Amino acid sequence: MSLIFKRLASTQTPADKKAQAAQLAVQSLKDFGSLLSPSSDDATQPIDTKPIYENPRLFPDLSLLHQGQVVNELQSKYDKNWNKLSKKDKLLGYFISYGDWGVREKFSNWNTASAPLDLPFRVPSHPRSPKGSDVVKLLKPVKLSETPVRVAQFNYKKMDPASKFCIYLIVLIAMIAIYRDKNIGEDGKPVEVKIQDRYEIERQAIKEVEPVKETRKWYKFW
Repeated sequence: MSLIFKRLASTQTPADKKAQAAQLAVQSLKDFGSLLSPSSDDATQPIDTKPIYENPRLFPDLSLLHQGQVVNELQSKYDKNWNKLSKKDKLLGYFISYGDWGVREKFSNWNTASAPLDLPFRVPSHPRSPKGSDVVKLLKPVKLSETPVRVAQFNYKKMDPASKFCIYLIVLIAMIAIYRDKNIGEDGKPVEVKIQDRYEIERQAIKEVEPVKETRKWYKFW
């Protein structure tokens, strides 16, 4: 039987191995999603990915589990011959990698006449070959946290109550631990419990009381 399994494993192509790895990844994401939402069966079931290929902007609204399903399915296509990729495959891959979602959310005016809201570009730009008399100047630094379009993303004060409670609880425990360490010191240490064997103590006491018998050597008889 082991020889049969070895032969079957040796006949697998790299594409088959990648496909199996993608299936295992989807299954692991599915299992993880079932742990987070055990009561919802629809949230852990695979979805039809055709609408996502038709409209890539539906991808950000998917759950983490379904996003992983789409990414693994698309990755399996990219692992094969790129010449066989359709236009929809390329558009979806481009949107997932460079689209205005996630950290690039609200970065939607890149194809308009105005400059991107958080990049120091001049519009319109006129590229040309550099000349010897050109003066190179540094661009004005941009603080993304102060850019109006990114203020909401860098606003750490708007935190959910559960996260605030956990942070405050950790800080409180740390402060109590520091206080005990600085002020209580050795006096506040727990009493060490020493377990003694009274029988062993009695045996040691008997050994100390018993006189040591002198053994006479053979030459002492003379």
